[in-house]
Amino acid sequence: MHLEQQIDASTAALVVSNPSNPCGSVYSRQHLRDILQVARAKFVPVIADEIYEHMVFPGQTFHPLASVSDDVPILACSGITKRFLVPGWRMGWITIHDRHGIFETAGVRAGLQRLSQRILGSNTLVQGALASIFTRTPEKFFQDTIMTLQCHANIAYDMLKGAKGLTPLMPKGAMYMMVGINMAEFPDFASELNFVEQMVTEESVFCLPSKCFDYTNYMRLVLTVPEEQLREACHRITAFCKRYHRPEDADSHKGNTDVVETCTSNCSAALRESRDLIVPKDASISP
Repeated sequence: MHLEQQIDASTAALVVSNPSNPCGSVYSRQHLRDILQVARAKFVPVIADEIYEHMVFPGQTFHPLASVSDDVPILACSGITKRFLVPGWRMGWITIHDRHGIFETAGVRAGLQRLSQRILGSNTLVQGALASIFTRTPEKFFQDTIMTLQCHANIAYDMLKGAKGLTPLMPKGAMYMMVGINMAEFPDFASELNFVEQMVTEESVFCLPSKCFDYTNYMRLVLTVPEEQLREACHRITAFCKRYHRPEDADSHKGNTDVVETCTSNCSAALRESRDLIVPKDASISP
């Protein structure tokens, strides 16, 4: 199993991002059990990045990792940043799930306590408002957010699936979409990073290159922009691909397969936030 092969003596923990950034995967209960089986066999704890736990599309089910584990200790991370669409508020938490006191023995709980005391700039205003945020936000706000994200995912997928050399992956949750780039059909570019840089220069549309997630030949779109801007961005991306697409120059190339699960596994350790954007073509920007 690929995951087992990545674990060695220096491995401190597994990081599981579910629902995932950047792929938008939502893991089944069985998939989570398979991950826990590896963690159990290797005596490795798990850090569960579940910041998108409430952002799953209709028809999908989110399973908290701790609800599946009987013995593997888990640190579950979440917050209000994504669900309430307030990234600047920086309010989150870590929940300790440790049925057998392993974290206690190892000093993890005490370490987390000391770490929290080193942060002097906590957002006390939001901490004070947290109870009202949880209890007084209308349910319709969350429903509208999910419907908008799914609608935008459908728009981006339908528009980009016809773009030359691109393969969009329909997400099941979160707020992102990964798009595969058949680099063999774009011989002017050495990598997806070069592809994205040139697209910023010519079209003023920036997508995050998958190099940021320790993966190749993909780019990430953010689905939270207004629909009009999203459609305009997809039109520009399609035009850019049409301009540089040269399949007749492509070498024999085997495309990536089973990308959703693999990409999510590889990108979690390198996870970082970035803003994908679209700006007017005459604007001055720094990629």
